[in-house]
Amino acid sequence: MRFPCLATAAVVALCACGGGDGGGGGAQASSIALNSGNNQIGAAGAPLTDSLAVIVKDNAGTPLPGVAVTWSVTAGGGTVSPTSRISDASGISKTRRTLGPNAGTQTARATTGNLTPVNFSAISQIQGAVNIANATTGPLTDTVQATKAESLDVQVTDQNAAVVPGVAVAWASASGTVSANNAVTTVNGHSRVLYTYGTTAGAQTATATVTGLVGSPVTITLQATAGTATNIVKTTGDGGTAPPSAPVNYTVTARDAHNNPASGVTIDWAVGAGGGSITPAQNVTATNGTATAQRTLGGATGDQTATATASGLTGTPQVTFTTHAQLITQIDIADNSFTPSAITVPLHTTVTWSWGGANIHNVTFTAAAGVPADIGNMTTGSANRTFDTAGTFQFRCTNHAGMTGSVTVNP
Repeated sequence: MRFPCLATAAVVALCACGGGDGGGGGAQASSIALNSGNNQIGAAGAPLTDSLAVIVKDNAGTPLPGVAVTWSVTAGGGTVSPTSRISDASGISKTRRTLGPNAGTQTARATTGNLTPVNFSAISQIQGAVNIANATTGPLTDTVQATKAESLDVQVTDQNAAVVPGVAVAWASASGTVSANNAVTTVNGHSRVLYTYGTTAGAQTATATVTGLVGSPVTITLQATAGTATNIVKTTGDGGTAPPSAPVNYTVTARDAHNNPASGVTIDWAVGAGGGSITPAQNVTATNGTATAQRTLGGATGDQTATATASGLTGTPQVTFTTHAQLITQIDIADNSFTPSAITVPLHTTVTWSWGGANIHNVTFTAAAGVPADIGNMTTGSANRTFDTAGTFQFRCTNHAGMTGSVTVNP
C-alpha cells in the first residue's frame, strides 16, 4: 500500500521542477534568440516558405522546453499562426508568417516574459516587384490637345533596385488621355504610354498604378497652356453709367477655341461715339488673358462708345463697349455716408444734397476760392448749391469722422 504514495510524491516533485513558462523551482528562461526564418522573400498575401523560429535557453545556455512564446505582426499587415507556442524539447518555438497585401518590408516579433524580443523581417513582392517610380523625361508643358512628344514613363524594380519585366501597370488620366490603359514593363522594367493634353489649360495629371507597390500610384503632373486665341470678349466695364468727362475702365479677355484665357494677344483701343479719350492705345493681354484701358468720357450726355480690336483672330476680333454719360447732380446722405461720394459736373451746375435716415448731418466745405456756403445740420429735406468756379471742392460732415466727399467742376 506504500507504493502508490511514493508514486504520487514523485509526480509532485516533477511538477515542481518547472512549468510551461520555465517558472516554478526549475530552470528559468534566460535568453530568446533567432533560430531560422529571418530575411525571407515572398509574395504579398501568401505564406512564407519557411516558418519563423526562435530558440529559448536557460542561464546555462541549455535549450529550454516548455516556455510560452508569443508571436505578433509588427509592420506590414498579414498574420502569424499560431500567435502563441510552447518551446519544444529542443527549446524551439515556431510560427507560420503570412505576408500582408502590400509590397515592401514587413516585420514580426517573438517575445517571452521580460526578455528582449526577437524581430523578424521579410520582403513582400507583387509580381516580383517592390517599387514603382516616375522615369518621365522631356518637357511637361504644351498647348491644349497636343500630344507629348516623349512618353510618360515609370520604372518598376525589386528590393535591390533590379528592374522587373512583365509587370502590368494601369495608366489613367482624368484631365487628358493616355494611349493605353495597361502597359506591361519591358525588359528594362519600364512601362510607357503617350499623353494627349485635355482641353482645359492649367495643371493636368496622369497616374500609373500597381496596387500595393511602394510608390504607387505614381502621379505625373503636366501643364497645359492655352491654344491660339480665336476671340476676345468683354469682361468688365460695358453697359455702365458715369458722369460726362468721367474716367471708366474697360477690360477684355482673349480666349482660345476651348474658352481658355490666352496671353500675349495685342489689343488696339479706340474711341467711338461721344469723344473723349482712351489710354493706352495698345497693350497686350496678361497671363490671365486680360487687357484693360481707361476711357475718359466726352463732355456730352448720352451713350458713348469705344472699341477693342485684336486683329487676325478667326472668331470675334473686335468688341464695342458702351457707357451712358449721365449728369449726376444729387448726393444722398444716409447711414453716415455721402452717395455718391464724388461727382463731376460742368460749370454753373446746381448740386442737391438730400437727407435720409435719423442721424444729423451737415455739409461743410474746405476753404477754397469759389467754394459755396456750408450747409448746416439737418435730418430731413434737401439743400442746393451752385458751382460757378472750376475746380475740385472737398466737403465733409463734421459730426462723423471719415464722412467725406467731393464735387469736381469742369470749365
